[in-house]
Amino acid sequence: FPNVITIMGSITSSDNLMELLQLVEALNFYSALKLQLVLPYCAYSRQDRRCNDGESFSLKVFANLINSCNFQRVVTYDNHSEVATALLNNCYNIPVSALIDNLLPYNFLISPDAGANKKVFDCSKQFKIPMLRADKQRDTVTGNIRETIIYATKEQLDNATVLIIDDICEGGRTFTELAKAIHAISPTCKIHLYVTHGFFSKGVQPLIDGGISQIFTTSSVCKEQHADLAVITLAE
Repeated sequence: FPNVITIMGSITSSDNLMELLQLVEALNFYSALKLQLVLPYCAYSRQDRRCNDGESFSLKVFANLINSCNFQRVVTYDNHSEVATALLNNCYNIPVSALIDNLLPYNFLISPDAGANKKVFDCSKQFKIPMLRADKQRDTVTGNIRETIIYATKEQLDNATVLIIDDICEGGRTFTELAKAIHAISPTCKIHLYVTHGFFSKGVQPLIDGGISQIFTTSSVCKEQHADLAVITLAE
């Protein structure tokens, strides 16, 4: 947008949110400026519904605060779900298929759970690489993963190179459990991982030790340095 001031940065803590709100107030003090927010990572996006009675709908609380700033546009990258895009006013979400511009010749793209199916299917169509599906059962109270299933055959996975695609990696348990399920079918399958928002709260070594040989992410939140981690820098 012409004559619009752009604010860019991911919000990863309540301190960041307060800094943004105060910055907007300071900019609007002298005149009603037109502001655009580029928010690579949409905070609280994983809490996009009430899972249990008595829980806060955290994403809605966050979206209400962002909407109070009256941004001309809010640009996000690979939102966790369409709920975030819907709750943020004037939101333009850049899909993962637009972030991955050059894929290696993978045999399959893998969706780790139902929430990732649509975005991985879009990548599958764009890059003409077949998609495989996986499912996981998670305890909504404890957050623990109970079971992971990959819908694939030994013939498909033997000596194949596959890419798991998802939006967020926190500790990485989803992906190490999926890698374990893949290698239980075929130990010769080579597994890579792409996540748009790589927090890696336990580091990337547990992922490497868990059977994932290469990891790709963006600079939205990633602060890791590792030989097996490739970071895609987002344009500012």
